[in-house]
Amino acid sequence: MKLFGFLFSVSWAQIAAAVLMGLIGGGANAYLVTQINAAVAPPGVGADPSWQRFVATVAVVIATGLASQILLIRLAQDAIYRLRAKLSAGVVSAPLEHLERLGTHRLLATLTEDVRSLSMAVSAIPSMCVDIATIVGCLVYLAVLSAPLFAIQVGATLIAIGVVESFLTHVRGIFRGAREREDDLLGSFHSVSVGIKELKGHRARRRDFMDRRLLGAAADLRDRNVEAGVKFSIGQNIGQVLQLGTMALILFGVAVWMDLPAETMVGYVIVTTFLAMPMQNFMSRIPDLLRGDVALAKITTLELSMEALHDEEALPYTERPLATSARLELAGLGYTYLTEPGVPGPPPGPGGEHRRPPDGGGRDGRPRPDVDWGTSGRAETVPDGRLPARPGRRGGPAGPPPGRQGPPPPDGRGPGAPGGPPPAGFHLGPVDAVFEPGRITFIVGGNGSGKSTLAKLLTGLYVPQQGTITLNGERIDHGNIEWFRQNTSAIFTDFHLFDEYLGFDDPDLDDRANRYLDMLAIGDKARVLDGRLSTTALSQGQRKRLALVTAMLEDRPIYLFDEWAADQEPRFRDRFYREILGDLAARGKTVVVITHDDRYFDVADTLIRLDVGVQQSTASPHATPGEHRR
Repeated sequence: MKLFGFLFSVSWAQIAAAVLMGLIGGGANAYLVTQINAAVAPPGVGADPSWQRFVATVAVVIATGLASQILLIRLAQDAIYRLRAKLSAGVVSAPLEHLERLGTHRLLATLTEDVRSLSMAVSAIPSMCVDIATIVGCLVYLAVLSAPLFAIQVGATLIAIGVVESFLTHVRGIFRGAREREDDLLGSFHSVSVGIKELKGHRARRRDFMDRRLLGAAADLRDRNVEAGVKFSIGQNIGQVLQLGTMALILFGVAVWMDLPAETMVGYVIVTTFLAMPMQNFMSRIPDLLRGDVALAKITTLELSMEALHDEEALPYTERPLATSARLELAGLGYTYLTEPGVPGPPPGPGGEHRRPPDGGGRDGRPRPDVDWGTSGRAETVPDGRLPARPGRRGGPAGPPPGRQGPPPPDGRGPGAPGGPPPAGFHLGPVDAVFEPGRITFIVGGNGSGKSTLAKLLTGLYVPQQGTITLNGERIDHGNIEWFRQNTSAIFTDFHLFDEYLGFDDPDLDDRANRYLDMLAIGDKARVLDGRLSTTALSQGQRKRLALVTAMLEDRPIYLFDEWAADQEPRFRDRFYREILGDLAARGKTVVVITHDDRYFDVADTLIRLDVGVQQSTASPHATPGEHRR
């Protein structure tokens, strides 16, 4: 079982100590059986009973069992803690697009259900180890008592184990299928939580969703678990029948045929009776072990899918001041989603003709990814743009950079690389633009035009597969992208609002935050005390104002707003475009706004229009920056 390998990987020394304690406890249990046998045997037969030896043996059994269980409990919980820490770190360090492809429900299923199943399995191991030690000790005593009885008992036990194992093979497969259905069920629960209004407002949709999706997945999961439990119970009971049949064979057949003495048979009965409890406990824990093994396999799969990619926590980061002002320049910027079906290669231009790829295109017209990460990132050139491997990983090629999907192909050629397959899925670019301090840039276009993808590239959440980004003349690459991310305060459409101001060490944080709350007309709804918001249970528009407070407190040189005003009332929407954006620009901030509000296009110094990933135009409505704000 992978479960035991998992525990050994945490601390083999603690495992060894627990096993030693268990063996001592098992030997003491076996010796305890001899004491019981001596007490019930006829006078003059065998060793004389001694209550002192009995008490001493009981003390050894309790002490060693307790020590073994404490060691294993500590080991098990430490293993679970490390696993949770590793999984959480893996999620935080995985590229954003990979997490988006996995889906929230799959991540939550692994972080909650799988870890819980594994925790239950690991928690069962201490008592199972004590049971195993007791069983081994009793069998050793039985071997000393009578070799023929020992051979018959062990043979019957092996047959019973084989029968149970044949059932367990089917049970494992059922548990694996049930685990996959748990992903579907958790996805349905997520749909209920976020789509409850749509379900309540449409009776037919609600019934169809409940009957076919949610309850359908729940019923299938129930049936699989029932099937697994029934098969295991049948196997367990067949094994128990074999054990009882063996006892009947020995008591009514072998004992008479071999004319075994009464004291031997009394010892055999005591041993088998003593074995009943640990055997039952051990068998009842096997389903937990199977579920834990399936959960560990699922966790390992998730870990491998993230380990195949670049570890963003290992990105170089040098503590240096943020840029005082930010001039962002994009040159031939391009990005392709590799998990969506689409037309290979760059999309056609405005007139229907295919645009020539930027520098690096080959004779076949396929774009070549810009993978020259510079001397600060790596020394060699890799055709598919993969970044260096995670520190501490085993040798082999590293995964693709953040935003690239999946492990590298076997032949070492990635999409867009020389000789490799063409890119597939939605393609953005090439984009050429300049974002100046003190200027407001609007990114506009229809739904699905690539605005949010461009926003993720501008904030460093996606790494460009083509072209370059420079900040104040400094090219952004593997060596400085983590620092680059710290220069932007962004509010995306799917933003998350923390109820605590994490990462701030300003002693005047409460006063500053409350002033911003009052300024944004939300001070009567929420206040900040000791760095924590009094509430976040507000309307979406009000929650966006709270997110804007966080962005203002960060006071970074670049501000990006993704449809921020979409949920605001007309009066405050006008204030956002006419006052707040102008104030940020007047303070020398580089302001980028994704919007559909064409009535406010006059606010922008620059308009960048996108259409299905293609940059249509870049316009400057005003001759002088900030002319419209005078």
